[in-house]
Amino acid sequence: MKPSKVVLPMLLLIGIVISLWGCSSAPALVKTSGSGFAQSEYHKLSREVKEVVHYRPMAFQEIKPLLPEALAERFHTIDKSKLPFSVDKEEANLVAFAYDSDQKQHHQLQLLYKQDQDDNNFFVIRMTQTEENPLPPLAPSLESLDTFGNIAKVEQLREDVPMIHHIIQTNSSYTYSYYDYNEENRVAHLVTTAANEIDFYDDGILYHIGYHINDNKPDENVQKQMVALAKELAGRS
Repeated sequence: MKPSKVVLPMLLLIGIVISLWGCSSAPALVKTSGSGFAQSEYHKLSREVKEVVHYRPMAFQEIKPLLPEALAERFHTIDKSKLPFSVDKEEANLVAFAYDSDQKQHHQLQLLYKQDQDDNNFFVIRMTQTEENPLPPLAPSLESLDTFGNIAKVEQLREDVPMIHHIIQTNSSYTYSYYDYNEENRVAHLVTTAANEIDFYDDGILYHIGYHINDNKPDENVQKQMVALAKELAGRS
C-alpha cells in the first residue's frame, strides 16, 4: 500500500522537528553583557586590547568542543581534590578580543574553581592568546622583591618555559582580577581583589594563575601545591 499524500508531509515535518530539537539542545556559545578585560598588573600584554566580547560561562566539558583550536589543544582541568579548599563553583569563561594593531580575533579562557562567598578561596587558570611574550627575561632561581615588598620567584617549569611566582608577604600588593558572572543581571564583571600569581608563556599562550587561600597568609606548603599544579598545566608532573 502506498503512503497517503497526508502521511508523507507529516513524517517529513516530524523529522524536521526532531532535528531542530536536537540542535537546540546542544551547548552553544552565547554572548552576554560584560565589562573589562582581565590581565596581570605585573605583566600586562604588550599591545592594547579592544573589541572585547564576553560569553556566558559554561561547564568545563561543555565549553571544550566550542573552543578555538589553539585553546582546545591546551585545555586541561585539574583534579580539584588537589586544592586545599572545597570547591563549590566551577565555571569556564571565554572572552574574544582584538589587538589595536590588527583585526584578527584572539581569545582568552578562564577556568574558575571557587569556594562559597564567605570563604572567598579560589584558584583561577587564565589562558590568553598572544604572539608576544610579555614576561621579562629572568634567570632561573632568581628571587626578588616587588615595590610592595612581596616575593617574586623564578623557576624553570620546562627547559624553555620559565615561571614567575608572585607571593604576597605584606599587607599591600598589586590588584588581581578575575571574571565572575551575575546570573540575576546576566552580566560578566571583573572581581578585583588580591591574590598570589603564577605566570608563564608557552608557544603563543600566556598562562596566568591566581590563587587566594586562607586570606593569602604565607604558607610554603600551599605555594608548593600551586607550583605543582602549574607544572601539570605546563605538561610536567
